[in-house]
Amino acid sequence: MKRRALLAALLVLPASALASEKKDDKKKEEKKKEGKGAPLPIPTKGQRYARIPTIALELWDGYGNFHLSTVDLLLLVPEEAKFSEKVISDKMRKVLNGIPYEEYMSGNPAPMIKASMLELVRKEPGCEQTIDVLIAKMLFR
Repeated sequence: MKRRALLAALLVLPASALASEKKDDKKKEEKKKEGKGAPLPIPTKGQRYARIPTIALELWDGYGNFHLSTVDLLLLVPEEAKFSEKVISDKMRKVLNGIPYEEYMSGNPAPMIKASMLELVRKEPGCEQTIDVLIAKMLFR
């Protein structure tokens, strides 16, 4: 009787191990899909992406509490565009830090950031032909 139980356990054990491995693989694939957003559109001929250094926003609410938000932006610009990403990042940081926390968090800040940064960038010399501003990453702490 003990032998039969042992043989049955030996037959069932590998099958359950394989099933748990498949579940782990599925979970890993789901995590990979969740972690990645939609892929960036491939720029057409004559366009390129310019990465703006991370902008750290220091926001204070009405109660005096400190909030930190970081934003990573990409600019879709013509290939011949010449500008300093660092200078643009500093100007963006100054504009965004001037926004009150309540206004910043009143709704979804992404469209507001995208519109205001596109307007700001198009005023810069060498960036007049900027096509789009994309938010690569946005964190709230």
